[in-house]
Amino acid sequence: MSSLTTESIEFRNARVVDGSGGDADTATVLVDDGRIRRIADEPAGADREIDLEGSVLAPGFIDMHAHSELRLFERPDAAEKITQGVTTEVLGQDGVSVAPVPAALKAEWANRIQSLDGTIDREWPWTTVRGFLDELSDAEPAVNAAFYAPHGNLRSLQAGFEDRPLEDDELESLQEDLAAALEEGAFGLSKGMIYPPSSYGRDPELEALAETVGEYDSFMVSHVWNETDYVVESIERYLDICHRGGCDAHVSHLKVGGQHNWGASEDVLSLFDDAEARGQSVSFDQYPYTAGSTMLTALLPPWARQDDSDAILERLREETARERIAADIAEPGEWENLARAAGTWDNILITRTESGRHQGETVAEIAAERDLDPVDAMCDLLVEEDLDVTMADFIMSEDDIERFLADPRGTFCSDGIFGGKPHPRAIGTFPRILERYVRERDTLSLERMVYKAAGRPADLLGLPDRGYVKEGYVADLVAFDPDVVVERPTYEDPNRLTEDLEYVLVGGDVAVEDGTPTGERNGSVLRSTEEWDGGTRPSRSRSVF
Repeated sequence: MSSLTTESIEFRNARVVDGSGGDADTATVLVDDGRIRRIADEPAGADREIDLEGSVLAPGFIDMHAHSELRLFERPDAAEKITQGVTTEVLGQDGVSVAPVPAALKAEWANRIQSLDGTIDREWPWTTVRGFLDELSDAEPAVNAAFYAPHGNLRSLQAGFEDRPLEDDELESLQEDLAAALEEGAFGLSKGMIYPPSSYGRDPELEALAETVGEYDSFMVSHVWNETDYVVESIERYLDICHRGGCDAHVSHLKVGGQHNWGASEDVLSLFDDAEARGQSVSFDQYPYTAGSTMLTALLPPWARQDDSDAILERLREETARERIAADIAEPGEWENLARAAGTWDNILITRTESGRHQGETVAEIAAERDLDPVDAMCDLLVEEDLDVTMADFIMSEDDIERFLADPRGTFCSDGIFGGKPHPRAIGTFPRILERYVRERDTLSLERMVYKAAGRPADLLGLPDRGYVKEGYVADLVAFDPDVVVERPTYEDPNRLTEDLEYVLVGGDVAVEDGTPTGERNGSVLRSTEEWDGGTRPSRSRSVF
């Protein structure tokens, strides 16, 4: 990690898009000692002077939903993120992550989240949020990192992986554990209502947690129960829980899945309008692709994912269980049936396996190779790979994506899952938005895009000195020509890095120059409780451009 920056940098003839959503303005921007020291019409001089010749200078992008918890130990250079302009990642998503963990369940947690968050080559040396954040800081990542307290991890401190209501004393302890996580630096509470054990939380439990979140002027973040056939009902239920508990609501990777549900984005945005009319603050994050990506186990009915990993594997070997899985997938139901939403097994693409086999093949292709029913092929693959399989599922429409992209309440995310042949969103999200939805389709203006990529998420997190190009702010910056930025990764070749950004600065140090990482690792592990210039962290901003 670099020490405080000693070289001052002056960007001249910059088209400053400052993150507020307002019009761009040509200016000279001086960076010194890690911060933006001066924004003016005329240059003042610096150790290094860079003429941007009209290229955009914007605040670094904030990836509001990332899965780099353990990858940042393995790859602290974070090349996939910094080359697309991301200077801050928000971790601890979907209610299942790496901390806090009961000491006795470290191995089970490590096995459960490896497909999402990666692995490290040793037993986790932490059990608490503070311990994880300290270890991550020692890894000296190239990007800044923030963390949500994951509901499933907190719940496992009380009930392990049991699917049952919590007793009154357990619920009280759960609230205390959440408070401790927030006091250790977590920026909010995440939950994942299709991922055990977060999915075992009943509404009274979630409402009690919402009350604790509200007491800390924080917010709840949720992968809702159903993003397909019951997406409207699921979001309405979630908003009501947050409203009763008295906390702000943020929806993870907002989407409408399944062709028969396309168009429901209008109903979802109407729910947000209604929530705001009753005084509730609502936000969301979103990636700009028609395919989602997650663990292959998410295709299984909830009953098939219960208990620990060994029990799940044993269940998947049983013929009667497979017959029941196939029957549940074939019939409509209230559970998140992603296989049915995909419509055909050709729309389920394997992106990573533990062995490396079958990456880039669809479940339909694997079934044909083995002369098996697709459900049997899926179950066999999960057993062979010890559940460590990820997928991309093609379930969304462009119209819904663009309707959400245009809404100012939203933010952007990669939801990137690495390894194998990953979904291209892990590496291409922000260039894709700039190329396809700003430049080509005019879905949103460049100024609105930068607001949703930087200013809006910084306000939601309560970061008082990031997310904007303002004097005194930390110099997390990105410079680029919006006419030349292109998305390079594809589903066939997803690991191609963006090469079009002129400069990316993290904490004032140049992390990317002429599209190439410099090797500088000046990221910071951000904590909600740290003291900022002028005192403790101020209240979060709920305002929308």
